[in-house]
Amino acid sequence: MRLQGNDIYGGVVGTIMASVIVAAMPLGESPRNSALWVGISVAIAAITRGYGQHVSTHSAASESGFWADLGRNMLTGIPLVIACLPTVLLLLLAHFLDWPDDIVHPDGSVTIGFTTVTLVVNMALLFGWGLLAARSSGYSAWKAAAIGSGNTVLGLAVCLANVLIR
Repeated sequence: MRLQGNDIYGGVVGTIMASVIVAAMPLGESPRNSALWVGISVAIAAITRGYGQHVSTHSAASESGFWADLGRNMLTGIPLVIACLPTVLLLLLAHFLDWPDDIVHPDGSVTIGFTTVTLVVNMALLFGWGLLAARSSGYSAWKAAAIGSGNTVLGLAVCLANVLIR
């Protein structure tokens, strides 16, 4: 199976969006609430992307018509939503297992909880997206690993921002 550009875009952007939303949630927030925020935010972004793409490219002279083109453009957001599902599922698992969030102790040390684990899992997913995209485009394994590593840096940037802001 060869990935299309929109699939890769949606996978990377959806995973990054999920990471940013998780990182922005206050420590101690319910993982169920975090899961809801991730799912709703990414779904709204996907709808906005599809609609924005439609209104910026649709022509009155289109043979298929406004509504058919709108429906087709709305489908382009599906990869974004699919890409956030691992994050949503991990957060729901944390909720059902009563898994605590990260805890920052008075001495500055941190006990790792579901936020950090979710961000690290998303970094691994970003590596996978880069690797999959590069291999499906014909890159060698080493070059694909380098591209996957580049994607991972995006996730690392979210983690670093999370640490610096907190």
